Amino acid sequence: APSPLSSPRPLGPLSPSPTSQATPRAAPLRFIDVHDHWPVGITATQVVAVLDQQGVSKVVLMQNGEGHQPPLPAADAFPDRIIPFAGFASQKHTRAEIESVERQLATGRYRGIGEVLSLHYEFSREGTSAPQLEIAADSPWVLDLLCLAAKWSVVLTIHMESTAETVPALARALRRYPNALVIWAHQTPLKTFGGQDAADARKGDPAQLASLLADNPNLYADIAPGYEGFFFDTSLDTRLPEAWRSVYERFSDRFVVGFDQPFAQGWQNPGGYARRVAWVRGWLSQLTASTAARIATENAERILSRRPPTGQACQLQSR
Repeated sequence: APSPLSSPRPLGPLSPSPTSQATPRAAPLRFIDVHDHWPVGITATQVVAVLDQQGVSKVVLMQNGEGHQPPLPAADAFPDRIIPFAGFASQKHTRAEIESVERQLATGRYRGIGEVLSLHYEFSREGTSAPQLEIAADSPWVLDLLCLAAKWSVVLTIHMESTAETVPALARALRRYPNALVIWAHQTPLKTFGGQDAADARKGDPAQLASLLADNPNLYADIAPGYEGFFFDTSLDTRLPEAWRSVYERFSDRFVVGFDQPFAQGWQNPGGYARRVAWVRGWLSQLTASTAARIATENAERILSRRPPTGQACQLQSR
C-alpha cells in the first residue's frame, strides 16, 4: 500500500502534457538542502553563512565517516536551520554501528539516517579524494538500517551508483521494507551508469528510475549533483533532457534537492556550493512552478516532519 506520505501521480507516458511548460516566477526559489555534510574543521556558523548566501533555508547534515563531525552540535546551535541525521563513525558495516544508530534514534533528535554508501566510486580530483565503498542494498547491514528507519519513522539516505547489479538489489530491499522511506541520492541528468569515468556520465536511465518510483511508493530521490558534477559541461548540462524533465514532472512529489559538500574546502570557499545551487535552480526553472516548489522545499518539509515511532520489532541480522 502507498505510504501515507506519498501521493504518486497517475501512471502514464513519460512525455509531459502540453500544460507542463515552465512558467515565470515572481521570486527566486528558496531551498531545503536534504543532502549535505559537516566536515571536520568547519563551524556551524560557517555552514549557515553559506546557506544565507545561497537562499537555502535549512540543511540536512549527515555523517558517514571519520572526516565528518556528528551533526547534533550544529543542530543545537541552529535548531531552525540544521536538521541532523543519525550517522556512522565509520563504514565498517558492523552490528555495533547498527546499535549506535538505534541509540541515536532513540533520543528523538534525528530526522533520518545517512548517508549509507552502498556503491561509492573511488575518486581523486581537484584536491579531494574518496575511497571506493561497496555493500549491496539488500545486505543484512542495509536491511537492518531500513528496519530501523521504519521503526523510528525516519528517512534513510543511500548513495548507490547504478549498475546491472545494484539497481535490482535496491528494488529487493524496498520491497522487503515498504514502510521505510528511502532517498536515493544523485538522480540528475549527469547520472553515471556502470562506471566512474567521464564516458559513463549522462548514462543514467530516467525510465528505470520512473519504474522504481512507480513500483515503490516508499522511494524518493534527491537531485544533488555528486562526484559526477566534475563532468558538468556548461554547453550540455544546463538544459534538462526531455526524459529527465518528464520524470520530475510525473513524480513531482517524490524528489528533493541537495548540494552535497563533503569536504571542508567546499564550505571554506563556497564557490562550489554556489555552482551546484545554480545548476539545480536552472533545472527547476524548466519545470512547472508547482513542481519546482514541491522539489525545492515542500516534499522535504513533508518527509522530514516529526512522526511518532511505529515501535515495530527489528530482528537485527548484522554481525
